[in-house]
Amino acid sequence: MITTKPVQGVAVEPRLETAVRDSAGSYGDDVAEWALRVLNVEVMGWQRHILRQLLSYDAKGRWCNHKALVSVARQNGKTVLMKSVLGWYLSQYLAEEKQPQTVISTAHELSLAVSLFTDLAPVLAEKFGAKLKRSYGRNELQIGPHKWLVRAATHSAGHGQSTALLLVDECWGVSQDALDVGLLPTQRAQPNPLCIMLSTAGVESSTAMLRWREQGLRGIDEGIDTGIYFAEFSPDPALDPMSPEAWRMANPALGTTISEETLIAESMSPNRAAFLRSSCNLWVQSDVGWLSPGQWAAGAKGTMPLPGGVLAVEVSVDNGRYCAVRVNKTAANELCATVEFIADTMSQTWQLLEEAAKDPKLIIAVTPTLDVNCPLHLKRRRVIWGYQEVTRYTAAVRQMIIEGRIEHDGSKMLAEHIGRAVAARTAGSIALSSQRSNGPIELARCLVAAVGFAIGQRSTAKPMIVTTAPRRTA
Repeated sequence: MITTKPVQGVAVEPRLETAVRDSAGSYGDDVAEWALRVLNVEVMGWQRHILRQLLSYDAKGRWCNHKALVSVARQNGKTVLMKSVLGWYLSQYLAEEKQPQTVISTAHELSLAVSLFTDLAPVLAEKFGAKLKRSYGRNELQIGPHKWLVRAATHSAGHGQSTALLLVDECWGVSQDALDVGLLPTQRAQPNPLCIMLSTAGVESSTAMLRWREQGLRGIDEGIDTGIYFAEFSPDPALDPMSPEAWRMANPALGTTISEETLIAESMSPNRAAFLRSSCNLWVQSDVGWLSPGQWAAGAKGTMPLPGGVLAVEVSVDNGRYCAVRVNKTAANELCATVEFIADTMSQTWQLLEEAAKDPKLIIAVTPTLDVNCPLHLKRRRVIWGYQEVTRYTAAVRQMIIEGRIEHDGSKMLAEHIGRAVAARTAGSIALSSQRSNGPIELARCLVAAVGFAIGQRSTAKPMIVTTAPRRTA
């Protein structure tokens, strides 16, 4: 039974977060002090943590990460965070900068972008002498030699501008063309640009946010710098998303801007998908996933498969990423899975596959799209898989996961793909469906193929046929 006791155990740090490298300091506390002094707002613990991380700078005074994506459930204070950064940047950070600089803010809807201007611009005008130009869709602010522009998130947004700071609110609804063609190119000529994207979990069409999120997850899994600071407040996959424990991980402002009683009431809404997305910051409805919450997470043993086994590779729907999962037994004779690599080009993929193929015990499983460019010397080493194989193996692999017969190394990106995967009904079976899943599931499909081939391996030796002739008797 859910009760409404005082909230405890609310997350202050995000569940998913990339490491900030080469930091010599941060302006995070300066922004918090500015918000208290100018806006009369005391930032919350989670906001202070995010500010310290995304505003970290190196020994040369350059931002440690020139791009940032922060994701948290609704009504937790994203707007206050954005307002504090923007106001501090214009009035304090650029105060000694004589070269004119441009700041652009946008959102998935123009009305939301304008509301930020409506709230913050009068404060900057009153306390710092900024000059305002009000024209819906063309709102501008001039503060010293610097200007702040409010623009709609379109593919032509930002053209003709060189932007030092770019703020994108609710980027789940911003198209890939608007972000990658219209806005981000405005920062190419800047010596020290900064782009901050804030959002709640998106939907299937949120391709721009998904790609940046996947890049952040890749940085977490591989421990590398992918050029973005990524932070997400969301429930652990092992938790039931309808539980208070899950809500506390996705709502760091619980007990401050929102109450647990409010979440309890919202959880009773007939639109469960909307609740999971807005209040739990989840991308996919757990009730339609092929696995129940916690089933895949239970297999995270931190172990690695032995060399060899099956390496399954697939290309993403937009042909922008190539994913590979390898499955083999462990030293303890348990089946284990790991993300072998994620590549950005086909040529890089085949280089990695040729390197992996040096292991004579490895079976390479590729999709028809990749097989077209398969080198001749690997033709005998590879097998081809597609929807037919996914249909054949999905139910069996699902049952093995439920029974705890598949271990894995705890990859975050693999867990995300498996968690959002939806299985569609077919004739007498089920199959993972990219069309019905809210986001990429290439790694999940690779897992199904790799496990399927691993458990279905048969000897390839030619059978020996023996015949005997009847014995003659005298």
